[in-house]
Amino acid sequence: MKIKYFLVAALAILGLAGCSDAQNDFPEVDSGEVKGYLSLRLTGDVNTRTSEGSEGTDGGIPAESTITGVTVLIANNAGLVTSVHHPSITGVQTEAFKVSLGTHYVYALVNNPGISIVADVTNINDVVEAVTSAAEATSGYKNGKFLMVNARNSSTELGGVPVNITSNHTITTPAPVTIKVDRVAAKITDITTTPTVTSLANSTANFVTGVDVDGYVLLNVRKEFNVLQKWGYNNYSNGAPLNYEVLVGVPFESSPTILVKDKFFHHIGEYTQLVKDGGGVITEINNISSSAAYTATDKYMTENRPEIKFYGTDEITAGRGVTSGVIYRVQAKNGGGDLPTFYVYKEEIFASRTALEAHEDFDGVTLPTAAGELRGKGIKVYENGVMYYTYFIKDPNVAHTYGGKDYYGVFRNSIYKLNITSIKDLGDDVPGGGTVDPEEPGTGEPGNPDIDTEEAYIQVTVTINPWVLNTINIEF
Repeated sequence: MKIKYFLVAALAILGLAGCSDAQNDFPEVDSGEVKGYLSLRLTGDVNTRTSEGSEGTDGGIPAESTITGVTVLIANNAGLVTSVHHPSITGVQTEAFKVSLGTHYVYALVNNPGISIVADVTNINDVVEAVTSAAEATSGYKNGKFLMVNARNSSTELGGVPVNITSNHTITTPAPVTIKVDRVAAKITDITTTPTVTSLANSTANFVTGVDVDGYVLLNVRKEFNVLQKWGYNNYSNGAPLNYEVLVGVPFESSPTILVKDKFFHHIGEYTQLVKDGGGVITEINNISSSAAYTATDKYMTENRPEIKFYGTDEITAGRGVTSGVIYRVQAKNGGGDLPTFYVYKEEIFASRTALEAHEDFDGVTLPTAAGELRGKGIKVYENGVMYYTYFIKDPNVAHTYGGKDYYGVFRNSIYKLNITSIKDLGDDVPGGGTVDPEEPGTGEPGNPDIDTEEAYIQVTVTINPWVLNTINIEF
């Protein structure tokens, strides 16, 4: 769904040495079967899409539009692939290629990275692609070449483009077909400049009067995706159908043996380490992320729609362990200078370790030196004055909501422009706040606790862009 390229079938004007016009006007006989011809033209128009949001579209950068090859799938109306073709391409025009006569449904895999398709075995509706590395996903899938496939915007759409091939479709008059395609990747870009921190200053009694946003990292990049986009009423593990049609991703199996970290790249365990004693009690919470990883550069991720959960009166949430988003690294400042390490205990800020040790709860107590061990005792340690804010992405596309409400997920072929407009309160002292345990199954707490919308301390404006542009204003 979202931005569309056009694969436009056109008349293939091919200069074929040794072939007369009379020969070209006859249908082709291949192994006793009469066949016709099909040809695709890949146009340069990349600034349209099927479901345009309020923000419009974005042409992106040249690398995101480069086409190096096309795999063409011929299927029946149920999606069963009957033949696979790899026509050569010069510029934007493929050579004409032979297909059997009759009505077919045509699919295009642009820049196919090697997805296995077997004629008379593969149903394109069921193909799930496994991503083998984080680099493949975050470079746009795959290795800087953007896989694109037929756009599909509802469960009532077949996805394949119908075409009736007859003996009149010769090498000089191939059948015309137009295919709209989406990139399967989603793009994340940050446009934050200077967030408003008036509420943050007030909530900290002017202890924090300014911030620098250092950058962000991706959180929960799905290791699998449907090659052809799916829509429906499936809400995965709970089995109950939803009331509205939504994006359907690859189900995350809730099981005591399947951990959240097994299904995602850049899960929280890559940024925060939980150390437990023999009884499973957390004794240390350590920040293991590198400051250099937090950048403002554009990043890509795979499509993901976690299970939709509800609270209150049909308010929507999802699980922290399975929802895609970003984590911002923010430097706390006062009077223009960076704050040094500070502490929070029982919602009280302590500007130094000496001030913390003077608290009555620690009278006669020798506190550990290590920051991770202090956190294990319920003390937040903001090392070098650094805070972390997590934003889980809700897709704001007005054409695809849950009864008029946005739901958590990143959709293919969308640009999510994130803009932190204001910060209301202190962030976490470690990425994710130590609330998700990646060593636990994703069936609920602590492996996959619900996102608590009441603790959103930043305000983000999201705009989607073709690319579908989403600007998301974030308020923390």
